[in-house]
Amino acid sequence: MGTEALKQSIGLSSIGNARELGGYPGAGGRTVRHGVLLRTAKLSTAAVEDLVTLSKKFRVARVIDLRSDEEINGAAEAAMFTNTYEPDRDLIPEGAEYMHLPIFDMQKMVDQINSVSGCQVRKEKTDLITALGVAVEAGILGDSLYFAFLDDDPGKSSFARIFRELISLEEGRALLFHCNQGKDRTGVTALLILSALGVSEDVIVSDYMLTNVFNRQRIEGERRMLEASGKISPDKIDTYLMAMDCVKESTMTSLLAHIKERYGSVTDYIINELGVTESEIELLRDKFLEQR
Repeated sequence: MGTEALKQSIGLSSIGNARELGGYPGAGGRTVRHGVLLRTAKLSTAAVEDLVTLSKKFRVARVIDLRSDEEINGAAEAAMFTNTYEPDRDLIPEGAEYMHLPIFDMQKMVDQINSVSGCQVRKEKTDLITALGVAVEAGILGDSLYFAFLDDDPGKSSFARIFRELISLEEGRALLFHCNQGKDRTGVTALLILSALGVSEDVIVSDYMLTNVFNRQRIEGERRMLEASGKISPDKIDTYLMAMDCVKESTMTSLLAHIKERYGSVTDYIINELGVTESEIELLRDKFLEQR
């Protein structure tokens, strides 16, 4: 793991993509406070010792689960894209409140895929490569998915609630947010939080790309698996990996361009679409930034 990744790691062995937003330069020459804004993959893999770390070391007060209802409750359609349905409301740090704030409507994605000629999402479980192939060929798992996180009502509602929770977070406590792999919905949430704190776009993109460092072994294994399957042409393997545990820089830069074109800036989006006031943004900066 590189130096930058080590700086952001929160030292968990059983939870994927586990890191923090602390240490990044923000507004007014200050830096994001360490140990209070945590981002991870799903918690359903958590070992007891890591839950204790989150409880005792970081004093996590809120666990925000960004996954869809279907992913948590076990709808077969969700298994097509996540290869799992694992609730983690019972696997949270002691003393933390679990909050389910889904960012997008899984059924809408399924309907979109079913509307594409020749693509039908089956109701029973299927192998991962076939499932991903349906979504990739339908063009669903691309930049447009990230746009939907921000543009559609479920995302706006949940992002607005996340900012309310940040504003009300108790002093000395941490907030942890996660989705399935801790990269897409979690990455967009990190974009919004870091932007509110005055962190530059370059740093935000760099933070987003750390997923490839934290998931390096998984990505290498998935690449070997996809190549060995013989089902995928070499020019499409990277696209499949993006739907699994990998990210690419152009996805985040495309999202930033989309925000500017549609909303003006990330701050404008936070204020006008999520209902966060300028004074509340200043409150967040005072709360989560500290002098270098």
